[in-house]
Amino acid sequence: MARLGDALRAQRERKGIVLDQAADDTRIREKFLRALEDGDYNALPGAVYTKGFLRNYAEYLDLDPEELVTLYNAERGVQV
Repeated sequence: MARLGDALRAQRERKGIVLDQAADDTRIREKFLRALEDGDYNALPGAVYTKGFLRNYAEYLDLDPEELVTLYNAERGVQV
């Protein structure tokens, strides 16, 4: 299974969207989108905010939000 950040970046690039445009469209700060794509979870705010960002970004990219939240939890070692 692809890493979360790789899946987000690949889909964004497939759609021809640059990161600053995604930030403008989603109203999520570019540094947070970059952190999600880079897997830099320490640069993100708390888990509740991060999951909200992730769900919104996934919908924007036409990806399954719940699948990506599950992948995020798995990468963070969180049992749900």
